[in-house]
Amino acid sequence: MTGSSGSAAEPGPYRPPFTAHHNSAKAEFEPNAVIVKFKKKATASAREAAVSKFRATTEDSVSSDIVKLEGDLPAPELLKKVKADPTVELAALNYKRRIAAVPNDEYYGTDQALSLNTVRVPQAWDLSKSTGSQIVAVLDTGVDAGHPDLAGHLVPGYNAVSSTRPNPVDDNGHGTMTLGIIAAGANNGIGVAGVGWNVKAMPVKVLDAKGEGYDADIAEGVDWAVAHGTKVINMSLSGPGDNAVLRDAIQRAVAAGVVVVAAAGNEGNDVVQYPAAYPEVIAVGATNAYGVMTYFSSHGDWVDIAAPGWDILSTGVRSMTPSGYEPYWYCTGTSCSAPIVAAVAALVKNKWPAFTPAQVQTRLKLLSRDAGPRGIDPYYGAGVLDAYADLGGKRTGDFRINPVGGTDQPGDAAEIVSVPATSSSVVGIEGDVNWSELKSSVARNLKVTLTGPEFDCANSANFAPRLDVYDGELRSLAHAVNAFPATGCGQPVKLSVTVNVSAPAGSTFFAVRNDNGSWDNSKAYTLSITEEGAGSAPTGTAYPVRDVLPRDMSETTRTMDPSVTFARDVVANTVTASTVRLLSGKTGTTVAATVAYDAATRRAVITATPPPAAAYPDDPEALTDNTPYRIRVTGVQEADGTPLAPFTSTFFTADTVPPQVAPFDATGAYLAANLSWTIHPMTDLDKVIVRRNAGNTVPTPTTGTLVYSGTGTAVKDTGLAQGVTYTYAAFALDHPGQYSLPNLKRLLGMKTGISTTSTLINYGGSITLRGSLLGIDNKAYYGVPINMYVRPKNSSTFKLLATVKTTKTGTVSYTYKPTVSSVIMMTFPGNDDMMGTRTPDITVQVAPTISATLSPATIRLGQATKFSGYLAPAHYGKPVYLQQYANKTWKSIASVKQSASGAYAFGIKPAIRGQIAYRVWFPGDADHAQAFATNKILTIS
Repeated sequence: MTGSSGSAAEPGPYRPPFTAHHNSAKAEFEPNAVIVKFKKKATASAREAAVSKFRATTEDSVSSDIVKLEGDLPAPELLKKVKADPTVELAALNYKRRIAAVPNDEYYGTDQALSLNTVRVPQAWDLSKSTGSQIVAVLDTGVDAGHPDLAGHLVPGYNAVSSTRPNPVDDNGHGTMTLGIIAAGANNGIGVAGVGWNVKAMPVKVLDAKGEGYDADIAEGVDWAVAHGTKVINMSLSGPGDNAVLRDAIQRAVAAGVVVVAAAGNEGNDVVQYPAAYPEVIAVGATNAYGVMTYFSSHGDWVDIAAPGWDILSTGVRSMTPSGYEPYWYCTGTSCSAPIVAAVAALVKNKWPAFTPAQVQTRLKLLSRDAGPRGIDPYYGAGVLDAYADLGGKRTGDFRINPVGGTDQPGDAAEIVSVPATSSSVVGIEGDVNWSELKSSVARNLKVTLTGPEFDCANSANFAPRLDVYDGELRSLAHAVNAFPATGCGQPVKLSVTVNVSAPAGSTFFAVRNDNGSWDNSKAYTLSITEEGAGSAPTGTAYPVRDVLPRDMSETTRTMDPSVTFARDVVANTVTASTVRLLSGKTGTTVAATVAYDAATRRAVITATPPPAAAYPDDPEALTDNTPYRIRVTGVQEADGTPLAPFTSTFFTADTVPPQVAPFDATGAYLAANLSWTIHPMTDLDKVIVRRNAGNTVPTPTTGTLVYSGTGTAVKDTGLAQGVTYTYAAFALDHPGQYSLPNLKRLLGMKTGISTTSTLINYGGSITLRGSLLGIDNKAYYGVPINMYVRPKNSSTFKLLATVKTTKTGTVSYTYKPTVSSVIMMTFPGNDDMMGTRTPDITVQVAPTISATLSPATIRLGQATKFSGYLAPAHYGKPVYLQQYANKTWKSIASVKQSASGAYAFGIKPAIRGQIAYRVWFPGDADHAQAFATNKILTIS
């Protein structure tokens, strides 16, 4: 294994030829304006004179201490003049600020911001600046542990290379760079900011002073790091060759919950690199600061994600830094991309500690920003890292796709009319192939030369010529590639390849590719064909297909049935849905489809299986919009029984207006509404938005009251008013920002009333409850169920009394015999068309009945009589009072408690002659109102 930086370690301020092309992010300011703070003692006239002297204008009042001045001079020159004026206390450029955490590290703004903004690290820092206990192990060449920018950010490490030198001292420089990208102290005022902001890193030395190491040491380093508490491992190293022992160590680490990240390698071709190619590992490719794939980044289906890996400034070994330079070095290579991803993985693990390594990998990939060919591709994998989205921030748009040419398959080859011929073109996108076809009635020998533009290692994108020549059935006639300048990264040089071809009569095809993953459509190659030479024996591999629809890397409609036309006859029964597959370009999973093959035309048509009709009520198309797809051919046999070479083509469906959320249902309730909807299957859904208006006005996506915003399928809208009509609209919003047509639902406001024939009755009596339900437009609704509820006056819990249906006039009636004083109300619970409503409470008092007997009713003075009776219902133990009428007033003169049956009895012995009126009084309680017995007259002689 070797470290995967693109060059030897280089000091930060020193930029050798390989890294001469570097764009620093600079602070932005208004070009012709400055901010001025006048001195307090400066008069208004003095301030006005100063503004005039500066030949400037201002929209602010000069009476304000701080004003903005605008003039014709460039802002830096205007600033010099302003600062020299005696009326001015302070002056500054008018810098532009953005809402993102920006550390104060010395080189952040000039050397780090551009690349870190590409993967939205500053915005991610607004969400999290700590990896907590998530220790990141850096398996590399060791570390300069005394570097001031790493102080406080290291935990004890290990040296797997040497048993006699336990400390992981960096004698190469590579390890200090990769570790610093992760863990350099952020916001400490010096040097650079590590992506982890506040992280603990564990240096594990597995590579020697040459940047080389063996799998045994690497596996040992993995085991040691896991045993000592690491949660994330970064390996900026790569090499060909699958090692089961190394993979076993990695698998054990992942099983222990450790996220493993590795550099994809710097071979600039599709040779599989390990350990990145292991599925448990997050394999990271390299882009430049603008998210464009670099020429050196290894590529293949095993690449998971990409991140900046060009001129990444980091910490350098102090003892190896040339005199006169600060110990900060530029890092170029996939070695420098992997630590960015590892640091973000640690931030994610800290925010969601329960995440498994697979969940972290899935999150990073699914939330990445698509770049290059749409969907998963061999260059960027799932896309470019998006740290902000990974930590829960709002997603942003994908990187733009570069236009593709119209000659990406043999069926679209550009015609070469005659020989000699010279043509020139550019590579339009990663993996672009330019086909041309020469038709000839006779066989002839051809000399074919492909010459690229200058290959300059100082540029992140370069062209490495790869030429293939085929006969009419796309069998190989010649193959040649020139991947890298023979002289290394010296002076820029044009790379070329030349082949001699024995071309048969009929068609001869020429395919031009860039052997590395980069593209640069500003620089053209040249293809030259002459009739000369002695020809040669065929070399290379036959091409499998003549045509594919939709065109490779093209946009199409959702109605298209993809198809593949083979270059030669194939065994028909080997063309099946398992050998010619349609895959999701985002997840790589197989899309359900059938395959029909026509041997006469050699064409296989793929028909995607539509989902259940319920999911697509108005749209039966099987493909979804704004979605990448891949056609993958594996396992088909040629007519002679040999395996057909595997083939992959990509396409994506156009971004159409999102389908409506359907069905959209709303059910009215009392002061609330229950809303639910079904989301049409779509891969680019951002969220569902539900808004409402009071009344009949239809909300738009940006007007009305926001009820819901998210990806759920239901919400309860509360806090509504009674007797109001509400109009709801539901919209689907996709990631590009398009809204679906609204799906509407209106709930009519309703009003109810309730009355009773009496609010005071005697025990055993009944009342008639009458109610009404009308729309706010006074329209009556027949047969609508109304609920009547009752509760005892001394209780807070209502119980359902009855459910009755409205008449044609919207009225209801119900006879009820309450046994205790009661509170009654009526509700309409709401339905699919109407809001719920509730009447005010009405109280019906129930008074008990009191029987009374006075016997005898006539007595002589000195004798006694008995006043007795019963209370219904009985109130056992509760007192009743005997009252006597005198002086025009009833006065209680005695009390007695009721028996279990409600019986009472009083003895009366008057002291005077005449007639006296008596009665019994029950004062009432929580259940019943007060009650009186009938008056009784006692005569005393």
